[in-house]
Amino acid sequence: MKKPTCLLSTLSTAIEIGSGDPQVYYERGLARFELQDYEGSIEDFTKAIEIDPNNKWSYLYSGIAKMGNADYPGAIADINRAIELNPTFSAAYYSRGLLKIELGQIANGHLDLKKASELSNTRVFEGIDINCN
Repeated sequence: MKKPTCLLSTLSTAIEIGSGDPQVYYERGLARFELQDYEGSIEDFTKAIEIDPNNKWSYLYSGIAKMGNADYPGAIADINRAIELNPTFSAAYYSRGLLKIELGQIANGHLDLKKASELSNTRVFEGIDINCN
């Protein structure tokens, strides 16, 4: 995998020459997120969503970036939308569960982690042991 700065440059060039592909914005959003440019990543995920409003991954990562930006209501809203688009999206339940726990909503967070576990997200068990016991 390319380093985020190199990837960011390549994707920005693709966007500058007129790429309307939502995947390009999504990938650049991920690169910006990795560089902790949460505002920039949110902009890119938002653009990807504008082009393809049914991409659960764009909503999930927009929510995660909003968590990094301390926009917790926005994060919950985006992650909820990812779950609406795919009710079996275990990564979204996992992320929402961790966010709820961080916000002090332990019981609700535990329910989301349990749901993610039921949907076979193997990372969930660590979250449950660390955060809910």
